Amino acid sequence: MKYDDAVQAVLTAAMVILAAGTLACLVRAVIGPTSADRLIAANMTGTQVICMICIHAVRTGEFAFTDVALIFAMFSFLAAAVFVRIVTERRKDR
Repeated sequence: MKYDDAVQAVLTAAMVILAAGTLACLVRAVIGPTSADRLIAANMTGTQVICMICIHAVRTGEFAFTDVALIFAMFSFLAAAVFVRIVTERRKDR
């Protein structure tokens, strides 16, 4: 086995592990009993997807995907900020 084949195998294994973790986080986001659980699961899902995009960029050699990952990170942060704002506004009304 050559070095490149070993690197591709490790990157593929990392993608599979991240995909399993992403599915677990999505389940937690759906059934999470509290808003904090849902927020953390959504942030974790976003982070794992960003990692998968970066790994895909390395595997394919198309480093334009890193730009996509950066944009996705900005949207993930914005979504978390909006979610926190909605939750705090809802609690103020009570």
